[in-house]
Amino acid sequence: MNVGKIDLTQLRGISDKGIGLAKELAGTLVGNESLQRQGEAQQDRASEEMKAFRKQAEAQAKEAKADTFEQNQKAAQRAKEAS
Repeated sequence: MNVGKIDLTQLRGISDKGIGLAKELAGTLVGNESLQRQGEAQQDRASEEMKAFRKQAEAQAKEAKADTFEQNQKAAQRAKEAS
């Protein structure tokens, strides 16, 4: 599913971060180092996914701003030529 140009599956990093934290916490509470490491690794992957998502969103915002500027320039040129 897409919202604007953003694919909602890319927001998975947020839920993965929470799940990783829960695994890490559970591993710590029960003394399971493997589960704790899995949780830490999942949080790290989620952080990287979120960074990539943030960069993509920033790029899309810049693209939209450039498109708007270009449209305004074209409209101004057409108005100038019509005068």
